[in-house]
Amino acid sequence: MESKHRGQAYGLLFFTFFIWGSVYVGGRLVSGDLPPGLVACLRCAAAMAPLLLMARKHLGVKIHREDWKYFILVGILGYFATLFLVQLGISLTGSAMASLINALTPVSVTILAALLLKERITPIKALCLVLALAGTVVITQGAGSQGELLGVAAVLLSVIVWGFASVYMRRLTVKYPAVLVTTYGMAISLLFHIPAGLSSAMAQPLNFTPKVVLTVLYLGVVGSGVAQYTWTKCLSLLPASTCSLFYPLQAAFAAMMGAAVLDESFTPAFFIGLFLISLDVALSTWETKNLSKTSSPPQK
Repeated sequence: MESKHRGQAYGLLFFTFFIWGSVYVGGRLVSGDLPPGLVACLRCAAAMAPLLLMARKHLGVKIHREDWKYFILVGILGYFATLFLVQLGISLTGSAMASLINALTPVSVTILAALLLKERITPIKALCLVLALAGTVVITQGAGSQGELLGVAAVLLSVIVWGFASVYMRRLTVKYPAVLVTTYGMAISLLFHIPAGLSSAMAQPLNFTPKVVLTVLYLGVVGSGVAQYTWTKCLSLLPASTCSLFYPLQAAFAAMMGAAVLDESFTPAFFIGLFLISLDVALSTWETKNLSKTSSPPQK
């Protein structure tokens, strides 16, 4: 990969995970006012406006018939099931805990990328996965109540589901623009979000204050629209397993914003886990740079 494209990819990864870290805080802010299913539905609906604007030049691209099944899988797994499970986890465990559990994503994405995309798992990436797993095990020891444990289970399931979705995104972005993959996937997810959101809205009183409306718009336009596109763009520039190893940044950003906005407090175990899973970011970056140097042709 050219140095320019590699630098763009790393910049987009930092931006994406900063936004996703803030999404956990925003999701926690509205968790007492709206049910998780409705929040996920409104996020996707709000995301469609910026996505359609960004994808307008590519809407005429012909999609091969055999690829529609992958678009459908991206929509169901990546933008419906994952968003619903993450919002459920946020409402039960808190923003920082949910985002840090989500750092297990490198485990599922790397394994699934190796199985389905034949991406090679190097010794350094294997070490990164071990660190991510160890760190997540440490911080989840603090989940004591039944509700917290249910939230942990929901986020863990979302990790597996998102791993499959990311692999299919990687497959599609080889043939189609990243923004088109994101837009179609999000549109397909609405076919499932709308009935799920309406059913959850009828089961719980709703509280649409100005703060809630603005937060939901941010979650949709920025958190689901802009950030989902930049994530898909990263998958088109770097291997899926490499992109996923930056997930600890999301937990770090969520923890800082959670402390500032939600007054969340953290145990020593949280910071130990954060340190362990954050090591894979430095290791992954170091390995990628070394591999690019060894694979680059000599200068004449």
